[in-house]
Amino acid sequence: MFDIISIGDATIDTFLFIKDIEIVNIKGDKKAILNWGDKLPVEKMYRTVAGNAANNAVGSSRLGLKTAFYTVLAHDVGGREIIHKMKKEGVSDRFIVIDDEHGTNASTVISFDGERTILVYHEHRKYKLPPLVHSSWVYLTSLGNGFEKIYKDLAKYIDKYNVSLGFNPGTFQLRAGVKKNLSMLERTDLLSVNVEEAQGWVGDCGRDPEELCRKLMKLGPKAIALTDGRKGAYSYSKEGFYYVPEYPGPRLEATGAGDSFTTAYIAALFYGMPHKEAILWGPINAGSVVQQVGPQAGLLKRHELESLLKKMKDFKVIAITDAQSKKEVLEMVKNKKD
Repeated sequence: MFDIISIGDATIDTFLFIKDIEIVNIKGDKKAILNWGDKLPVEKMYRTVAGNAANNAVGSSRLGLKTAFYTVLAHDVGGREIIHKMKKEGVSDRFIVIDDEHGTNASTVISFDGERTILVYHEHRKYKLPPLVHSSWVYLTSLGNGFEKIYKDLAKYIDKYNVSLGFNPGTFQLRAGVKKNLSMLERTDLLSVNVEEAQGWVGDCGRDPEELCRKLMKLGPKAIALTDGRKGAYSYSKEGFYYVPEYPGPRLEATGAGDSFTTAYIAALFYGMPHKEAILWGPINAGSVVQQVGPQAGLLKRHELESLLKKMKDFKVIAITDAQSKKEVLEMVKNKKD
């Protein structure tokens, strides 16, 4: 029996820190401008195990959950590196599948001024869910083309064992739309998406977090974690509507911030906390991650997270209970850095 099984792709990330780049705003979207054809100097370079599911597996294990990982890897250097990392972090590899025909996924992360853009390469995969033992939670996240092939078996597994589902859809799942993900959404206990991802599924509500959460809830999830980058995040469920700000610390590199947020939020729910308390774990974990390079180096252990939270007496959740409290939060968020 496991506390959580993380399901999704893993990758090897190469981080490139560069300065010869300009960020401009074009029709509301941030664009990076660099000199095409030049040789641009790279100040720092790092290589690390990554991928949404891998980040969750490592983060959950550090927070004290008995964790397993389903992914598809190759017999290559990257695949061996990922398995070694999982074993080192105490994550069970019993559900990892080896694909002899295709390589291990790889990504290149371009990092500038605390933010990043990721160039993602996904190998072709033939996903097939292996027989899973009982787990309290499943964390379903980014998979490549053909992701829906595991949904039928995963739905049966969730129903059979009454498993709680955390769903953080990746690029291919988001692009496929609501209909192809409906069997998972109807079983989701916590759906975690950012504002732009939510708009893609339910329409533009003028970035109104309450309206976005309400529309997402109609798709089936019991609770929503809606993140908005450096502006903070929201929790929406039958327990109430809450806002939590970004962790008030420095930011070196933002990869994995969302994964670490949701990982800690779910871990807190696993430990029996209500949403009002559980969401506080998210920015503490994310705040530690963005102070280091890569999505896993800064992931906290449970005692470290609880110790930080205890010291931060002024870092609190804001309950949004009426039009006035919502207006106050939105005014505060409006002035925060994107």
